[in-house]
Amino acid sequence: MRKFLSETITNFGFSLIASPRFEGRHILTKAQADELYTSYKSKFIIIDGLRIHYRDEGMGYPLVLLHGFAASLHLWQDWVDELAKKYRVITLDLPGFGLSDAPPKNKIDVLHYLGYIRELLIDLHVEECHMVGNSFGGWLTWEYALAYPDMVNKIVLVSAAGYFTDRTKPRTAELTTKPFFVKMLKTGVPRFIIKKILSNSYGDKKKITEYEINRYYGLANREGNLLSLFKIASQNVVTNSKKIRKIKNQTLIMWGTLDRVIAVTDAFKFNKDIKKSKLVIYKGAGHIPHVEEPEKSLKDLKSFLKG
Repeated sequence: MRKFLSETITNFGFSLIASPRFEGRHILTKAQADELYTSYKSKFIIIDGLRIHYRDEGMGYPLVLLHGFAASLHLWQDWVDELAKKYRVITLDLPGFGLSDAPPKNKIDVLHYLGYIRELLIDLHVEECHMVGNSFGGWLTWEYALAYPDMVNKIVLVSAAGYFTDRTKPRTAELTTKPFFVKMLKTGVPRFIIKKILSNSYGDKKKITEYEINRYYGLANREGNLLSLFKIASQNVVTNSKKIRKIKNQTLIMWGTLDRVIAVTDAFKFNKDIKKSKLVIYKGAGHIPHVEEPEKSLKDLKSFLKG
């Protein structure tokens, strides 16, 4: 997703400045974003000086859900409403996304993100849980399972990141040297670009709703979020995929056949490297099969957790 975000803005950037379609200022203040995108279930906690938005719903065995790059906890809602009937479901906006504060540049790495998640779970008195992650959140999930094996039971990897090549690395500092970069920070990202980026995550673009586009549009243009996205996207991706073979957790791998962000071939790599894993493929789905196929994916998830 990071690579696609960078490339999309690069490709469209120069034409936007002179284009009559450019929509001018549309940045939301943090207070306005809070008003639009919180609910009575929303809570906030300070971790390492950052205000983190999270929700803690239902009762039962803890289930932690981690979203992907440029997304937010709202993406899990179709699942949460049903899962909260049996589980204690914890979702959060990872630092730098949604309604959570952005970490300083020297703390934008997997190690610090694992620390933020751990501090939240400790504060919520969660000693053990199942963990689910999509994309970047999937990367954090398997890393967390390796870093804190006593805290994680089963894991679910939904189109997870983990196997990186030069082609999957995002563009770095060169992006910030472009003239449109400063312009974009001042004016925000036009809605049609948000729609273009979001559509890349779907296998069936007809399933994208106007409500979802508007939410992404609003959160991307929340005060400070755009700069945060660029800061995070410009980081060098460093991971050791060989560690994946050390995962001992029972693992469910979910993937869409039309994933344009992380190719479905990576699903088979995870399945091969994780001994106790089960792979489920969703025909026609893209990078977020839990959103495109909520009923099918939820059924598979519940069966896996119960088993």
